[in-house]
Amino acid sequence: MPDEARGAAIRARLGTALTTAEDVESYLQAAVDSLAEVTGLPVSSSLSTSVQGHAYTMATTSREAWQADQVEFDAAEGPCWEALQLGRLHGGIDLDEERRWPTWSAVARLLGFRSGVAVMAELRPGDRLVLNCYGEDKTLLDPAAVERAQQFVDELAATLPVALRIAQQASDVHHLQQALVNRSVIDQALGVLMAQNRCSRDEAFGILRRASQNRNVKLRDVAAAIVERLTGHPVAPPAGFNRSQD
Repeated sequence: MPDEARGAAIRARLGTALTTAEDVESYLQAAVDSLAEVTGLPVSSSLSTSVQGHAYTMATTSREAWQADQVEFDAAEGPCWEALQLGRLHGGIDLDEERRWPTWSAVARLLGFRSGVAVMAELRPGDRLVLNCYGEDKTLLDPAAVERAQQFVDELAATLPVALRIAQQASDVHHLQQALVNRSVIDQALGVLMAQNRCSRDEAFGILRRASQNRNVKLRDVAAAIVERLTGHPVAPPAGFNRSQD
């Protein structure tokens, strides 16, 4: 049975990572980096998924774990590959005795590993998140170790919809911020054109739009060039808006 205290510790660590990560990729990396501490498993690990049938590693704690994964994907054999493609779980793999996946197990042994685990969580039908763990000793042959790895990937999978929503919100905020910058630049250029040509705002906008069309340059870039030519300085962002947050 899953350990409730350990589950709480995993959720707390993932929650912290979720609020501080810049994007989904950095969140997954922070998550897998925390695995050894929150589960007590002294292992190298990686997170993998597949897109349109192609498997790839999203985050890893060591180059050796990444290399072992790539051998699986290239050879189309191994516990992670079968978890991704077929939904099969593989726990307690003794790499000194393993014969099902000769290429992967041979390379994993050369990389210094002696035991392995491949556990997964369903994200949605057909989409799986697989956690590969590699031990330098026989730690992962213990069923309790497999259970800890499974609990971790289950908790992580439960957070991914939130991580994706946060990423989408961040993207939306970025686009809004960029729109504010563009609007501010255009407004400044319109003010310059109105003063220079003694014309209305609509007439100034017509001048700006024709210049954009004739030069095949974005309206915002034409506006920026007008303001910078007049002032000798880059255009100013909207009041209260910090461009460094982009």
